[in-house]
Amino acid sequence: MTDNSNRDTALLVLVHGSPRANANNDMYRVLEAIRIRGVYPIVEAGFLECNDPLIPDAIDLCVSKGATKIVAVPYFLHTGTHVSEDLPGLLSEGKERHPGVEFALGPFIGKSDKVTDILIARTLGALAPYRTAED
Repeated sequence: MTDNSNRDTALLVLVHGSPRANANNDMYRVLEAIRIRGVYPIVEAGFLECNDPLIPDAIDLCVSKGATKIVAVPYFLHTGTHVSEDLPGLLSEGKERHPGVEFALGPFIGKSDKVTDILIARTLGALAPYRTAED
């Protein structure tokens, strides 16, 4: 069920994009899981390059669906130029095009301490075939 306090809020996931056709499938699965949870009535991806919709078009799409607030979260692991300069610049341009819309930029995915837990879990999973009953 959608949280009524977020009824006019869009979650915009900012993604780099890839020329490989199936490269974004995992990200789309994450977005679908978020939609199912119903926290935000509008959940969209916006791509920096290579895929549609590009971030400016995704911003416009969110507004066309009724968003008066857009929470943008970079689907990136590191603080490179895209996270520190390109994405904030694109959101700033979105604010200029839609002055009545509130924008918030959340921290990028890699900023979460949970990334460390995920990395450890992945290494343990990779080692699992090498473990013996004595371990």
